Amino acid sequence: MHFLDRLRSAVLDLRGVALLGLLVLGACYLGIWARPTGFFSAFWLTNAMLLGLMVRNPAWAHWPGWLAAAIGYMLADLTTGGAFLTTLWLTASNMAGVLVGVVMYKRVEDKFWRMQRQLSPLYLFCVSISSALASALVGSGAGPVMFHADWYETFWVWVSTEFMNYVLLMPVIFTAPAPARMWRAVAAQRPCWQGWQGWVHMAPVFSVLLAVLAGTLIGGPGAIAFVVPALLWCALTYSLFTTCLLGMLVGYFQTFEIAAGMSTFTPTHMEMVLSVRAGVALLFLGPLATACSHAARSEMLRRLDHAVNFDHLTGAMARGAFMGTGAKLLARMAADAQSAAVLMLDIDHFKQVNDRHGHAAGDAVLQGFARMLAGELRPGDLCGRLGGEEFGVVLPRITRGDALAVAERLCLETRRCEIRGPDGQCLNISVSIGLVHQEPVAADTRLDALLCIADAALYEAKRTGRDRVAVVAGADGTAPLVSAA
Repeated sequence: MHFLDRLRSAVLDLRGVALLGLLVLGACYLGIWARPTGFFSAFWLTNAMLLGLMVRNPAWAHWPGWLAAAIGYMLADLTTGGAFLTTLWLTASNMAGVLVGVVMYKRVEDKFWRMQRQLSPLYLFCVSISSALASALVGSGAGPVMFHADWYETFWVWVSTEFMNYVLLMPVIFTAPAPARMWRAVAAQRPCWQGWQGWVHMAPVFSVLLAVLAGTLIGGPGAIAFVVPALLWCALTYSLFTTCLLGMLVGYFQTFEIAAGMSTFTPTHMEMVLSVRAGVALLFLGPLATACSHAARSEMLRRLDHAVNFDHLTGAMARGAFMGTGAKLLARMAADAQSAAVLMLDIDHFKQVNDRHGHAAGDAVLQGFARMLAGELRPGDLCGRLGGEEFGVVLPRITRGDALAVAERLCLETRRCEIRGPDGQCLNISVSIGLVHQEPVAADTRLDALLCIADAALYEAKRTGRDRVAVVAGADGTAPLVSAA
């Protein structure tokens, strides 16, 4: 099996490397097709694409991946009439820039290239300009050889082209979700696109289109900045990927729109080339920085909300969040005339675990028990840590018999639960459960009142031998307690 696993892994790696080579080949053909007569391509996305893919998939940034990329570069140029030595020179220049970018991104944590840090756009700028300079230093000498162009002009046109492509394309690759995840997100958003809410949601996109149209109609050197407020709106409304995608599309449209007014877009227009490409790239960094800051702020608020509402040790809901959410759930059950059950759970002899094995072992028991609860309960059930080794559970829309079956299953799974202490010793535990059921939930039902009744049932379960369920037959707590081992 070990050999088969290694063989399967090798086949998958080979497929990935082959895919990388094909992507490089296709991107090169696209760039060669868009090449103006007598000069290098202004639409050369290959280097930015390769850098983004290698940073996002580190397994490709090894010698098989570099070899596949080199083959893709050379094959594209040779099959379109390029001379071997010139092709080798251009391939070396392209890969030099990518290599510099890969090395720079390897020196920082992943969140920088994932655009999850406020300084991510600044680091993107540094990587882009460094990679562009490295590529231009190696390859710009081909301009005088191939097209009899001035080296100085070729160098700066090369730098501006690479810089713009890196800034516009790499964030899209870095933030793009997996295809399956993207499809699920799109499917989840479909109801929001219907009716007036859909039009409101699309308003930032319409503002981008209007800004681009206004820039086209008015013209002038400041027209490329018309779209910035619209992109800022998008950055505060949409995901990072959507903002990056819109910025890339707008940037390339503006570049091509200006280039369309010229017979060529080569070193003969060096000042215009530098101004347009650098301006487009730098303008995009503003909305990108806003999007990154907004995403970082949202992530911080999400973590803060999780820290407030969930127990840091077990991951179960904290007492305050459990009481508030549970009360709302019971109110909804009462409004719908549905049933509900409330459980109080207490790990048996938990103090002895701490005394015999230490508090680290007690923490391991609490974590293992909470994981077991999360795995056994339904998605709509609530589970919270009420304090110490006590947990509370709310089961909505459930019959008394089913609630008892759930509680007894929790007892059984607790006995089966394999928990290892810090010293590797297996810790066997059991749980006592008190259960109260109400069908239907009364309009004036309070969660704290049901928990008090369930706590009384829990006391009965402990009194009669522990490791069992005690059920209150009536929600008023006056009916006799029935113990079930």
